[in-house]
Amino acid sequence: MLLLLFACASEVTFYEDVKPIVDARCVNCHSPNGIGQIDFSNPDTIVEWGPVIDHVVGNQSMPPWSAEGDFVNDWSLSEAQIETIQDWVTLGMPMGDSSIETDGLPSVATKLSRVDRTLTMPESFTPSVDSGDEYRCFVLEWDAETSTYITGFNALPGNAQMVHHIAAFLVRPDGLMGESIFESMAEWENDDPDVGYSCFGGPTLTGSSSQVPIAQIAQWVPGNQGMDFPEGTGIPVDPGSKIILQLHYNVDPMQTDRSDQTALQFSLADTVDSTAAYAPWLNGLWPVSGMPIPAGATGVKHTVEGDPRGFFNLLNPNLDLESGFVIHGMMMHMHRLGRSGRLILNKSDGKQVSLLNIPKWDFDWQFTYLLNTPIVFEDGDTLTLECVFDNTAADAVDVDWGEGTNDEMCVGNLYISILDSP
Repeated sequence: MLLLLFACASEVTFYEDVKPIVDARCVNCHSPNGIGQIDFSNPDTIVEWGPVIDHVVGNQSMPPWSAEGDFVNDWSLSEAQIETIQDWVTLGMPMGDSSIETDGLPSVATKLSRVDRTLTMPESFTPSVDSGDEYRCFVLEWDAETSTYITGFNALPGNAQMVHHIAAFLVRPDGLMGESIFESMAEWENDDPDVGYSCFGGPTLTGSSSQVPIAQIAQWVPGNQGMDFPEGTGIPVDPGSKIILQLHYNVDPMQTDRSDQTALQFSLADTVDSTAAYAPWLNGLWPVSGMPIPAGATGVKHTVEGDPRGFFNLLNPNLDLESGFVIHGMMMHMHRLGRSGRLILNKSDGKQVSLLNIPKWDFDWQFTYLLNTPIVFEDGDTLTLECVFDNTAADAVDVDWGEGTNDEMCVGNLYISILDSP
């Protein structure tokens, strides 16, 4: 048996076995102009970094994918793919025959099928940090005279070597705060919209004492080419709305060009079969009464369970959820102290359905996870959100809910659509 296993492993070569995996799961980020910086389109570079690649695929920190579940866009490596890479490194990284054509892996990438509108930052922006992270928000005018639906989203980073992730948020004039939200946004911009404002945890000004509810449209991470929303669904946008563009910049001290002018792309439709929204689920008391995480504490768990429809309608008052709703996808949001998170659907018959389980939270990789099979929330069902935190650093202080880099959050954002009455 040992000889048979060795014989199988000895056949592993770069061009026949490893390159298809790298091309499908790595080079979208690890390219000459990508955020991954190391160029994996060059075989010599892959050989040079072979031992490191062996390590990061073995501990599953690369490709970055944190969730457990049945998702459309899962780009994590299978156990067999990890074993192939590790066997190749163990064997001394034989290259094989470059002329042999090997079928690539099936693509799991989502893509925006068409572009109906593009919004671009009015001016280029240069981060103020010389290295490391900066989080910046810019308010973009929607400028439309009629109502429409957003049915897909993509982002075009102006500086792919520096833009780590992008999020877009929708601010409606008929939202919970009405048009007063626009006054707050003008204060955040400090009368200079070209430079935006600092926004770490979400689209609100970093450290702001005002907890402003703002609905999300979508997220973008390196390697993505956008996505169409689930078929037949769309997010309504009315005239007078604004889009908040949030950018996470990661600046390399060796990088010379640090200017960015990112653009957002949208596909639109006049009508859809089912109105949709990104609906955040959390305990509404956390932003008001606090969500304490004491200094030195480990395994601090904050949980909320209930029927989320009333809370969902706070941000989406025109979304008719009386008959229930369809869950198409979701994403979690915590800050740096987060360790794990879960979203669970509790059916009225006692059955529990794990919607999303993130056993190892990574703030730097916050994905939208689209279910292969959408799930219906019906009368009698409840939804559980659970976040676990550790606050054990040597210089730890008491932490509570907030928008700052040293604050925390626990939010489950669900992409939902209305459920037609039977």
